[in-house]
Amino acid sequence: MVIENVILLVGIALALGFVVGKITHQFRLTAIVGYIVVGILLGPAFHIVELSYYEVNIIVNFTLGLIAFIIGGSFTIDFLKRLGKSSIVITIIQSFATFLIITLGVFLFTHNWCISLLLGSIGVATAPAGTIAALHDCKAKRGTLSKMTTAIVGLDDGVTIIIFVIAIALVKVILGDSLSVSSIIIRPLIEIFGAVALGIAIGIILAYSAKKVKGRESILVMSLAGILICVGLAEILHLSAILACMFLGATFINLVPRIGRTFFEIVESILPPIYIIFFIVAGLKLRPDLLIGMGIIGIIYIGCRITGKMGGAFIGSKLVKAEPYIQKYLGLALLSQAGVAVGLAVTVAGELSAYGKVGADLGAMAITIIAATTVVFEIIGPMGVRYAVNRAGEVENE
Repeated sequence: MVIENVILLVGIALALGFVVGKITHQFRLTAIVGYIVVGILLGPAFHIVELSYYEVNIIVNFTLGLIAFIIGGSFTIDFLKRLGKSSIVITIIQSFATFLIITLGVFLFTHNWCISLLLGSIGVATAPAGTIAALHDCKAKRGTLSKMTTAIVGLDDGVTIIIFVIAIALVKVILGDSLSVSSIIIRPLIEIFGAVALGIAIGIILAYSAKKVKGRESILVMSLAGILICVGLAEILHLSAILACMFLGATFINLVPRIGRTFFEIVESILPPIYIIFFIVAGLKLRPDLLIGMGIIGIIYIGCRITGKMGGAFIGSKLVKAEPYIQKYLGLALLSQAGVAVGLAVTVAGELSAYGKVGADLGAMAITIIAATTVVFEIIGPMGVRYAVNRAGEVENE
């Protein structure tokens, strides 16, 4: 039996997600694991629910836009003065460490630079949804580790885009293309700076408009309108929606800090049911059977990504002389992998489709390995966040 009534589906998903989330929480696991389990049961396990690509895309992009907006709201002038430089340094070091370790690890096994570069660049991405939801789920205080984690998962997307676009350009050269300045430099710069400009522009408009509205309902409508317009325009212009919404939030909070705090509090108040739906949808699209077929390359990828994220975060934290608990636990909070990584894997298939069977095989391999390992990282990632903030003493209910 397949449920086609979307209203009934959302009701069932929220009810099951809430109950199972509470159960997993009792076992000291993040509720996100429960939401994903519900999705797997409704989708791959019993085939009760089927969503189209269009429906999934709307849910994913809307949720990521909201989360990016919240992340942007953490980039206040005060935060940037205290932790901005440290966050940037740690982000760059852990990103390139992850890229190099995955690329070399996969190459040593496969002796194939194409798949090594592709997996290395995709593995850099950290899932903002899983990370921020885990912080929210365990009621993390706004301590240094939580703030640093929030900043890095936002900045991580920009670095990932740069590395991925350069990596796929190199793969095309290996497959026979000529080296192009446009593909290596100009394209990633347009995608990143275009997203930044879009976010700042909409942020200025939202800040001006915010001065003229009062009441929670009006504030919520204004906030959602700004976020949805930002996500929609970013899609049309082929820019990073996450980066655009992040800069929307950052611009807004710094132009009207007092009003902005009220806006962000109201937006955060609607996140719990959205998180439940988002991670149930993630569970619907995960295929546990891929875990069996991903093989040794998938296991190498998992090991190398964990090593890169944790090792890179440790080295970066050491260099900026961060507190000892940041050095020890930050890497554990950066393990989530989801929508951004899967999206990049799908992009690989499209980008390399013109290269015949070789390109098709690379695309299929990238999608299979990333989809399979996402099952693993979407379970251990939120658990890593919970453990890290707990050890740092930033969990309110512990």
